[in-house]
Amino acid sequence: MTNPIRAKVGPVLIVSEDPPVFLTGIPDDENLGIAPSFAERHGDAPAGFIIYPTWSLERPGVPEAIRDAHAAHVARFPRHRFHFICNTVREAELLSEQGLSAEFLNNNFIVSDRIFRPLPEVEPRFDAIYNARYVPEKRHELAALVPSLAFLTYVELGPRRLADFAAVDRANRLRNPAHVLLNRVVGGRPVAKSRAEVNASLAEARVGLLLSEVEGSSLASLEYLLAGLPVVSTPSRGGRDVFFEPETCLVCAADPEAVRDAVAQMVGRQLPRAIVRERAMALIAPQRERFLRLVDEMVAELGGTRQLAGGEWPFAALAGLKWSSFVTHLDGIAGPARAKLAIELGLDPGLLEGVQLEAKESRPIVEAIRARPGCRLLVFGCGNDSTFWEAVNADGETAFIEDDPKWAEATAPRLERSTIHVVEYGTRLEQWRGLLDTPRALKLDLPLGLTMLKWDVIIVDGPAGYQPFSPGRMKSIYTASQLVAQGGAVFVHDCEREAEAAFAARYLGEERLSVTVRGRALLKGYAF
Repeated sequence: MTNPIRAKVGPVLIVSEDPPVFLTGIPDDENLGIAPSFAERHGDAPAGFIIYPTWSLERPGVPEAIRDAHAAHVARFPRHRFHFICNTVREAELLSEQGLSAEFLNNNFIVSDRIFRPLPEVEPRFDAIYNARYVPEKRHELAALVPSLAFLTYVELGPRRLADFAAVDRANRLRNPAHVLLNRVVGGRPVAKSRAEVNASLAEARVGLLLSEVEGSSLASLEYLLAGLPVVSTPSRGGRDVFFEPETCLVCAADPEAVRDAVAQMVGRQLPRAIVRERAMALIAPQRERFLRLVDEMVAELGGTRQLAGGEWPFAALAGLKWSSFVTHLDGIAGPARAKLAIELGLDPGLLEGVQLEAKESRPIVEAIRARPGCRLLVFGCGNDSTFWEAVNADGETAFIEDDPKWAEATAPRLERSTIHVVEYGTRLEQWRGLLDTPRALKLDLPLGLTMLKWDVIIVDGPAGYQPFSPGRMKSIYTASQLVAQGGAVFVHDCEREAEAAFAARYLGEERLSVTVRGRALLKGYAF
């Protein structure tokens, strides 16, 4: 059964596809990044999550909230692995004190040194540039006395942020009419620049400014340095100063006179841009190598063989982690393989959107259906994948068994020929051991129209079976063993879980096992 995915947005990088390992940020109060959304789609499939803060963790109650979220998650999904990388030493200490696996590893290592680089052909025309959102906490007023200054910005979605932009822009213009906003403004909203365009804008200035009091690691801090700009910063929390050095960075008091004087001092040093960049590159190199070793360690723990450490930095072309919906990030793992499968089958790739099974898990089932013209296909569980199975079995008969009336109601209008039968299982997963050798208790009350037939291919992908109080798949596996036709096949998903593995072995028979595929979960196929 496919579950709906929460509408969350955040920064994610897929650093390994098999096994899946994510570098994921903490947006707002989503303290485990993409992990809860992954679990809603893939359950307890083995996966790793390297999590970093997008804002300072040095706030009351935040480490405790992360601890509680982690404890609740791993209780339900024990095969998920977590490691927190922190932008400051203190953040790492705070999480370690909560019993979490954490270390100091500032996530600015992800900034692209390929995109952000000096442009010697560009002649600077501003003493300083400030790349920051137009929100009050960025304290643009501290730059008011810098004689020659350019601003770069972007606006997040929402009317409040647009109002913030208008207010800060108005105040900036009143404070110093000579200051310049480099973004075009269309319809009252600044047009965001691409990363390459940002780098070109940085080349027009001599110094980069950082003026907020609290934030995260601040990608702009390293973008400045890699582009060859020395930095003037006010004191801050959140980790943006990790790559600062006295020669290339000045930290001054948070008042306009101090900022003005620090900019003048840094401009007067006339530091070669290549030197500023080289110093920054030397600082991030060991951080990147540590991250690659960390990924390798997590992949190995999950049973994979991916090797990154000791090689070239594989993410040089990235302009930072992409902020998108977690649904989009999850689709990105298996999207290309699914599209290829759809094309091979002559089907619309859109039919595979939201399908829980990976292409390599779906393929043996598809082959079994296509090998049986006029196939009778019975599927336990309905949802986003139902239209796909109906299309695959276009010349056969397809039926679905579902215990959730809401899923049945939502799926039915999308089907052209198939039927959905709503049933009650009356079991709980926590009962599975007691039910294993009691076939009389496993009989499922089904319509006569289903039980009178023998089914060529049966897919057991429901009901829910990853929580103690969910129905579990005990009855569906037993029922499949009773309804499968001679010469037919039964496929059971999520066989890495104890109940599925035990009931499949007991009622389908290990001697009939013909297919084993490990994707996001373990699929087993049995030939009758």
